[in-house]
Amino acid sequence: MCLTGSSLRSVLALLLLANCHCGKRRCNYKEILDSYRVVIFVELQSLNLTGSTHTSRDRDPCPQAKARRILVSIYGMTQQVRCHRSGEQRSDLEKPVESMEQLVVHNCSPDYLGRRTSCSTVKKIRGKKRKRNKVIQVIKALITCWQKLQSVYKLSK
Repeated sequence: MCLTGSSLRSVLALLLLANCHCGKRRCNYKEILDSYRVVIFVELQSLNLTGSTHTSRDRDPCPQAKARRILVSIYGMTQQVRCHRSGEQRSDLEKPVESMEQLVVHNCSPDYLGRRTSCSTVKKIRGKKRKRNKVIQVIKALITCWQKLQSVYKLSK
C-alpha cells in the first residue's frame, strides 16, 4: 500500500496531535492518586512524623468538596516548601514534597493549576529549626489534603 504526499501528511499530523500534550487533559486524578499511594505515601511514612495532623485551632489547609481546589491547594503548598529551601541541598523532609509537585505538574495541564507561586510572595523564615518546623507543618497539612482528595475522588466516581 502506497500513501500519497497529502495523505501521508494527514496521517502524520493526526499522529502528532494524538501524541501531543497541546490538548492535555485537565488532570489525571487516577494516575495522581495511584502514584501517591505507591510512592509518596511510603516516603511520608518513612519520615515518621508523630503528633496530630490537624488541630482544631488551625485553619483547614484544604477547601472542601472539589477535587480541583484540593489539588491546587496541594500544588501551592509544595511550592511554598520549594521557596523555603535554601540552596540546592534538599532535606529528607523536602524529597516527598518535591515528588508531589512533580507528580501534579506531570499529570495536570498548567492552565488547570493556575499561576505558579512566586517565591517573593512567600514569607521568609530564618533559622534551620524554624524552617524545619514549618516544613513539617506543611507536610502534615499535605497529608490531610491528600486524604481529602482521595475521599472526594472516590465519591465522585
